[in-house]
Amino acid sequence: MEHNTKNSGPIKPIKLAIFDMDGTIANSEKIAQRVTIDFFKKKGIIINKKEQKDVFGLNWKDLVREILKRNGMQYSQTLKDTLKERYVRTMKKEVAAVPGAHDLLILLKKNLQLALATNSRMREVDIICSRLGFDKFFDLKLARDHVKNAKPDPEIYLKAANTLNAEPEECIVFEDSIVGIRAAKSAGMRCIAITNTYPPALLKAADLIIENYDKKSIEIIKDTFL
Repeated sequence: MEHNTKNSGPIKPIKLAIFDMDGTIANSEKIAQRVTIDFFKKKGIIINKKEQKDVFGLNWKDLVREILKRNGMQYSQTLKDTLKERYVRTMKKEVAAVPGAHDLLILLKKNLQLALATNSRMREVDIICSRLGFDKFFDLKLARDHVKNAKPDPEIYLKAANTLNAEPEECIVFEDSIVGIRAAKSAGMRCIAITNTYPPALLKAADLIIENYDKKSIEIIKDTFL
C-alpha cells in the first residue's frame, strides 16, 4: 500500500472526523465523471485529462461553467440542469459504498463526532445516505445548500467544525479530490486522501494518502491520528 504521512502526530486530539461524500465514501464521483464526459462528448466537447484534473470535484455549476468557458462558450443553466438530472438518474441505479467505508465509520463513531460535508446538494445527500445506510453515522450533514462558497473554499469545513464545537486542529477530513484537499488544508485541518478518484501524485497536499479502507489502512489511520 502506498501512503504518505507528513505530521509526526496531532497537536490536539481529534474530536471530529469530517467526510466528503462523492468518491470518498460513495462511488458517485466516478459515476458523475463518466456521465459528464459522455454528456459533453455528445455535444462535441472533449474533456482532456488535464481538464478532468482541474474541474472534477467542483460543484455542478462551477464545473459546467469552467468546461464551457474553456471552450469559448457562455454558461447555460439549462445545460447544467440537464446534465445534473442525467447524473441523478444514473446515480440512483448504480451508487454503491466505497469498500470498507462502513467499517471505518463504525470504528470512528465509537470515539468521535462525525460530519458529512459535500459540494453536492442535499437532494443527492439524502438519496445516497438513504440507499447506502450512512444516515445513522453522521451527527451533522452539510451540503452545497448550506454554504455561500463551495469547495475549494474552506467554508463548509469550518462550518462543520463550528457547529459541532471543534477547533480546526481537532478535525480530520477524509477526501478524494484535489479541490477538497485544498479546502481542508485552507481550513487548518488535517486531511486523509483516498486514491479512489485521483492518483497519489495529485494528492500530495494531504497529510496521509491511502489506497483503500482495508484493515491495514484503518490501522494506520488509528495509529497516526487517534
